[in-house]
Amino acid sequence: MRIVLIVKPADVDAVRGGVEALRAAGHAVLPRVGFDPEDARRFAREAAEEGADVVVAAGGDGTINDVANGLFDAEGEGALPRLGIVPLGTANDLANGLGMPTDDPEAALLGVVSGVPWEVDVPAVNGRRFLNVSTGGFGAEATDEATDELKRVVGPVAYLITGVRKFVRLEASRARFAADGEVLHDGEFLIFAVGNAQRTGGGMHLTAHAEMDDRLLDVCIVESMGHLEFARLAPKLRAGRHVDHPRVTYRQVRALTIDADEVLTVNADGEPVSARRLEYAFAPRRLTLVVPESAV
Repeated sequence: MRIVLIVKPADVDAVRGGVEALRAAGHAVLPRVGFDPEDARRFAREAAEEGADVVVAAGGDGTINDVANGLFDAEGEGALPRLGIVPLGTANDLANGLGMPTDDPEAALLGVVSGVPWEVDVPAVNGRRFLNVSTGGFGAEATDEATDELKRVVGPVAYLITGVRKFVRLEASRARFAADGEVLHDGEFLIFAVGNAQRTGGGMHLTAHAEMDDRLLDVCIVESMGHLEFARLAPKLRAGRHVDHPRVTYRQVRALTIDADEVLTVNADGEPVSARRLEYAFAPRRLTLVVPESAV
């Protein structure tokens, strides 16, 4: 099997043992070391165009997003390589949701040949594809302000720290959410999430019913409210028990358009997208992930 492994310089040692084990088993493993997101995206595109069987993203959710977008950049309409994941990030929300080993890089890398293929949907926001969840408002700002340095020092607690900072202000935004010919919400909101999968922001289950292969976007909109009410709701948001809350709109739709009063910055698997009008829709093609059998 021809495997292209895309990894950051700081993470090379973490995958070294897995590379050696795969080569000993007879696989051709081609590491590509990238210094920035554009490297990862370009390496993935080149691997697809050169006929790799599997492209492995070794890193966090952002790296996985860059690699997935790079695969779709490839010219031609042929089958794309399968995407394998070695979770080396802070939160590893997608990998955790899929039941992948997040504390054993060698096992995760060996899983790209022992796992099962699973065709999944690939949504996009204003053309930026994502596999997991896109969030806006309070949640997106907290994720965006969790700096790499803070995450390196305190790990997933970084999201809690930045979330607390945002909670002190708890500023609402205003937008109109429309889907499938219906207005879902028109007014102030604190958080929204558009999910292809369930976990985001270090373990928040905002889109608790999302499935990656059902061709539906799970949309969660949390209306504006005071600090005390939001504090009571927050544990339910984390656990995925907020779906029926009277101040939450939760729907499954095929496409979504958001028109905001001001420019909104949202994230797509942690990658920022800024605009007043945000259009969510599925890419025509699907992507094949390599996942543990229990994930399918």
